[in-house]
Amino acid sequence: MSDIKRLQMLVELGRLGTISAVARSLAYSTSAVSQQLTQLERDFGASLIEPDGRRVRLTPQGEVLLQHAQEVLREWEGAHSAVRASTNEVTGSVAISAFETACLSLIPPLVRQLAIEHPAARVTVQQADSDAALDLVVARAADIGIVERYPHQTLRHSGEITESVLFHDRMMLAVPEKFDREVRGLQDVADCDWVVELPGAPARSWAESMCRGAGFEPRVCFESFDVLVHHNLVRSGVAIGFVPELTPRHMLSGVRFIDLGQDALRTVYTVSRTSQQGMPLLQAVIKLLQGHSGRKPATVAPSPSATK
Repeated sequence: MSDIKRLQMLVELGRLGTISAVARSLAYSTSAVSQQLTQLERDFGASLIEPDGRRVRLTPQGEVLLQHAQEVLREWEGAHSAVRASTNEVTGSVAISAFETACLSLIPPLVRQLAIEHPAARVTVQQADSDAALDLVVARAADIGIVERYPHQTLRHSGEITESVLFHDRMMLAVPEKFDREVRGLQDVADCDWVVELPGAPARSWAESMCRGAGFEPRVCFESFDVLVHHNLVRSGVAIGFVPELTPRHMLSGVRFIDLGQDALRTVYTVSRTSQQGMPLLQAVIKLLQGHSGRKPATVAPSPSATK
């Protein structure tokens, strides 16, 4: 294993605090990470980590090496990007981590178009929620993260991450196509059962905030991270929920949508490491994502504010 990979493990240990977390982040076994950190200590002739309860922490010598390791990794990645940029060729492989509806709607046309424009390039994709996608990028386990941000929310990251906004996506109120009442806004479904994401998810916090802003606490009966589960529960008439416009239209039959206005717009954007910005393939992928035009707007009823 290269010294660069060992330094990367040390950087991740400083960020995550446990060897098992480093192993998950970098897709190694726990024993492999322990062995490589032990080898790093031999290489530098110093103890770099020490127990700290159920976690571990860097020793003063480990902290010194951490600062240098971060700089080495930035320079190493910057050198790779510069060499690739000097060839003026879009080749190689780029790893993407993306949330569910981005995987459903953005990835297929991206892969098809990339094959046409840059046949020597290759894309690998891993589905992950926005926080996990960002972690994968920071850990150098992914090159690009496609993430979402809801109104009045922020996604935490370091100054070494570059953001590129792709578009704004409507979160629509979804009710059964043959519902037993007219629905013009959230207040009209305050007494219904709801399907939302699990506690702690940004979409869950946003959904609860929207309902509370309309004057009620949603009666949550179903919880799922899967937008298709949400859709099927709504279509079946057993729940009300929110569905992103980014969801492919052919997956949303049997549901009627109500526009909730500007407070229901989430921002979809990419995150990538600043040291990689000179990489031609990375820039080509982001450009294709920004130019994505395969989404067809859903047919929605206007928001109450739009009809006044």
